[in-house]
Formats: sequence, structure tokens, C-alpha cells
Amino acid sequence: MMTLNAHRAIAGRRPDFQEDGFTIVEMLVALCITALLSSLLAVAILQLRPMQRATDANEADTEIGATAVYLQRLLSNARPLALIGDDPNEKLVFVAERSSMRFVSLARVESDRSSLRDIEIVTRSRDDGIDLIQRNRPRRMPSDTPIEEFTISAGLSSVEFQFLTSPGRTTEPEWLDRWTDKEALPSAVRIKLSAGRFSDETIIEWIAAIPAGK
Repeated sequence: MMTLNAHRAIAGRRPDFQEDGFTIVEMLVALCITALLSSLLAVAILQLRPMQRATDANEADTEIGATAVYLQRLLSNARPLALIGDDPNEKLVFVAERSSMRFVSLARVESDRSSLRDIEIVTRSRDDGIDLIQRNRPRRMPSDTPIEEFTISAGLSSVEFQFLTSPGRTTEPEWLDRWTDKEALPSAVRIKLSAGRFSDETIIEWIAAIPAGK
């Protein structure tokens, strides 16, 4: 026969199904917390998207604006000097079309020194956009000196230049897509750059004055 103590021990033992698992109330609480956290995360993501777009747009504006300012600085230092490597009798000073320019200007050659260079600004197309390239030709070096080349800006959508004639006695200044008076400098260059590397197209238009062309 079972003793009284053994009977009490068996009677006081809890069933196995009461030792493990969650109650329905606990599961409902956990689901509510998960739903709340998911809602907060979704709201945060929706708020981050316009912030990221604004950041990308500001970066594009800054980059293209810096390119325009750089070109303006080169053009403001342009000199009415004949380009080397051409017919000396023609005395070509400024040769330019819709997406390219050649002129003489002061260019930085070292961290603290600038020197006259024949500057050539050209574009180079690639699969994902247009690169704006600068080539520098030293003017007082042997003809076989390597031409310096570097990229001003990469991945642009379009590059357009226009050239303002100097005011004359009988004609009004006008913007030209191609510079025809190659023995003189234009009085200004209109620079139009665009880039679509982000979600929106970024376009900037800048007018660079050339004091020596007036």
C-alpha cells in the first residue's frame, strides 16, 4: 500500500503541461508589441526616403556647382595669346564649339604656383554618362612633353557651352553656339551642366565672364 507521504508527494506534483509554454494572453501581448515596432519602423523608413533624396540632390548641386565655379576661374584667367601647335599665321586665341573649348589660361601646376597653359576642355562619352576632361599643354616646354589630362567631373548627362560676343558699335552682343572670331576672346561663356545620377535631374546654368575679352 502507498504510504501517506508518497501519496502527498504525487498529489503535490504539477502536471507537465503547466511547466512549459505561453498563455494566450502572453502571446497576444507579444504580437501587439511586434506590430507596434513594425509600424514605428515603417514610419521611420518613409521619413528617411525624402531626407535621402534631399541629401542626394544637395550633393549633386554642390558637385555640379563646383565644376561650374572651376570653369569660371579658368575662363576668368584666359589670356588673348595664340595657341601653340597651330598655324602661327592664324594666331588662334579661342577655339570653341558646343561642348569643347581651347584657350590659354593660368592653370595650377603645383600647390602654390600657377603657370600659363594651353587649356583644352572636352567631353568623353561612356555608357553611364559624360566625363568632362581637361588637358593642359605646357607652353615653354619641348613639343614632346606629355600633355596633362584629368577629369573635372564624371557621369554628367549633358554639357553645353555658349559664347557671348563683345559689344560693338553697330551690333548688339549675342550668344553663339560656336565661336567664330578665333583671334579674339568672347566676353563671357554660358555653362550649362546637368546630371541624372540621382533620382532627379540636376541642372545648373552659370555665366563666366572673361575680362580680357571685353
